Amino acid sequence: MYRWHSLLGKFQFQNDSITFRGDTTKIVDQPAAAIGNAVSDQRFSGGTLRGTVRFSKISEHTACQFIVSYQPATAAFVTAGIGNDAMFVVRTFTGSWTYHATGGDRGSLEAGRNYDITVRVTGSRLALTVDGVEVLVTNLPFVIPHNQVGLWCQDTSDIEISGFEVEAQRPTAFVVMQFTKPYNELYEEVVRPICEEFQIAPIRADESYGPGLIVADIAKQITEARLIVAEITPANPNVYYEVGYAHALNKPTILIAEKGTQLPFDVSPFRVLFYENSIDGKRRVEEGLRKHLGALEMAPGLTSQ
Repeated sequence: MYRWHSLLGKFQFQNDSITFRGDTTKIVDQPAAAIGNAVSDQRFSGGTLRGTVRFSKISEHTACQFIVSYQPATAAFVTAGIGNDAMFVVRTFTGSWTYHATGGDRGSLEAGRNYDITVRVTGSRLALTVDGVEVLVTNLPFVIPHNQVGLWCQDTSDIEISGFEVEAQRPTAFVVMQFTKPYNELYEEVVRPICEEFQIAPIRADESYGPGLIVADIAKQITEARLIVAEITPANPNVYYEVGYAHALNKPTILIAEKGTQLPFDVSPFRVLFYENSIDGKRRVEEGLRKHLGALEMAPGLTSQ
């Protein structure tokens, strides 16, 4: 059973049932609906949130959204769910609201109906499914930080949430490099084991080819990865294309190169983990990679390096 605390508004927690106690309040002497924030002890950076929502009445303020990441230090959070300015919403609160995706007519909301909500996060891709129908899909301009999950509610009457469940997914690191010696050995002997040490699943493009457009497959892998590790020693156009795509998505990116590599102008401003192609050099790149992964995993919000 999950543990919960209300940060704002009134919630009642009982077994697998949560009730938000809606009410009418006043903001600058104008009547408004009560707002509630509640967070759980479950931490999450990707995977699936699911639960069933039931509204006792419908007002112009009715909304219930799952918080997929709450940052206690800043009180910023990301939500996905039902109601507010549209029927379906994905948005971020950082002192003000930023909307990432909306859809549907909120006039379709019904009182007394059970809405089965599923939010799936893979890297920076977020998909919202309601009653088995995928209603919103968006690529967020950031990667979801590893933070607590919760609920955001607004209404003048009660909202019931049941069966709230968190299914965390192991994050992935998409590894970009030339598929030749000695880079294959670097991947097998250094990158793969260090990623697995941090419970991150490394994926290389040559390990995941299937039917369809390879470029589209790579773009999907980069979008769904939590971070990118790129070996950029050879002047390989494919590698630089994939690094550029990752930076365009604001992906946390660790660049690796042999000492003495002349970096292109577009890459040289970024921090690069340099190494020597020797036993001692591999040991040093292991240490550097550990530090980079540790810093990224502990960061309150992951951004490109």
